[in-house]
Amino acid sequence: MRAVWLGLTGLVALPALTAAQLSARFDVSLASRYVWHGLSRAAGTIVQPSLAGGLRLGRLSLEAGAVRHYELDAVANGELSETGTGSGHLGEDDVWARAAFHFGAARLQAGVVRYLFHGDSTRGGLGPGRNTTELYGTVSSTGSYLNSSLEIWSDVDRLHGTFLRYSVSAPVLAWPFPPFIFAFVDGDVGLNLGQGADPNQPGRVANFAGRGITHAGFGAALELRARRTPGVGWTTVAVGLRSQVNLDDATRVNGVGRRKDLNCWLWTGVTVLLGGEARGLR
Repeated sequence: MRAVWLGLTGLVALPALTAAQLSARFDVSLASRYVWHGLSRAAGTIVQPSLAGGLRLGRLSLEAGAVRHYELDAVANGELSETGTGSGHLGEDDVWARAAFHFGAARLQAGVVRYLFHGDSTRGGLGPGRNTTELYGTVSSTGSYLNSSLEIWSDVDRLHGTFLRYSVSAPVLAWPFPPFIFAFVDGDVGLNLGQGADPNQPGRVANFAGRGITHAGFGAALELRARRTPGVGWTTVAVGLRSQVNLDDATRVNGVGRRKDLNCWLWTGVTVLLGGEARGLR
């Protein structure tokens, strides 16, 4: 579910409860490509603001939020876009909620995402007919040298199919003096288990062309933890490079009649953490 992003992020704290940590988070990202489940949905300048709130009580955390996807560039006929040809505007809203259980270095998550599309299908965009809902679960672990995550996504509305994603990341540099600098490499692979074409439903719009591996991605990122707000949290600046080998005909789509076996993009972002677990960072 990751793209080429130029981002600005803010996390706003709410008053902490006696036995719980309560926080809110605001993000704004600027992207040159929007990729979801390995599928390129828009190319050009994408702005993605999001708002989320969370509550952690012991090993349990509850979170909910929403993300908007705006296309800023004008879209020519045949270009990759959610909005369709013409001037850019809002293409998609995602509303989500999840619960997470923390067990030391391991974490289990379960959640739901509702996807709402605002494009014009008559001009090549994704309209409300593509709206759908996914349930998902994640098992992840964090270590000193390797972080890994296995995700399972199940469409329970439009497609009634499953998609798996496995990802890993590893630190390659940690500068221990202010401003703190960290470097990471990461990779991921996707597997379609039922979100493809169904011969029993010839009119259904599938996510993927067939079962099997959909894509394999690799990235590298540099993170600068630039400033700490006393008693609250940190401001972090990050920049990275990401590439993706497309292994399914659907992930190769780059517009009408256009195909790409390899996508590469740069991203950058700013994150401000206030309240909640951000107070514990050193």
